[in-house]
Amino acid sequence: MIFWLIFSIIGVTLFKGLFYKCVSSTTGIKDTTVSNKAQCLAKAGVQWYNSKINFDNVASGFLALFEIATFQGWMEIMQDAVDTTDIDQQPQTRNSEWVYIYFIAFIIIGGHFILRLIIAVIIDKFNLLKKQVTFILKR
Repeated sequence: MIFWLIFSIIGVTLFKGLFYKCVSSTTGIKDTTVSNKAQCLAKAGVQWYNSKINFDNVASGFLALFEIATFQGWMEIMQDAVDTTDIDQQPQTRNSEWVYIYFIAFIIIGGHFILRLIIAVIIDKFNLLKKQVTFILKR
């Protein structure tokens, strides 16, 4: 949990408020004709929308890291992070490619800890069953 807390805090530091984008109110597709929040709010039929999974606080950062660790929807989170520009600015495709390092580090290191945790649980259950079988056979 401390490892995840550290990565969540780093994620909040790097991405807080940066996952907003101008999207069409009807289709949900990103509007590329605007460049910032003010232009988006002045235009009809669009809204300034924050991604469902983001790093705006530590709790939502934990949720984002959970999705990344389970590999469910992690590509959308990573794409939002790579497209970030600045607060209240429309994201641009592959604007911050250095962000890949954050996700690769979390997947490699986080995957290592999760794998070790799963193996520890399996070994613990195996030892418990081994003790139970030994006890039954001694009767």
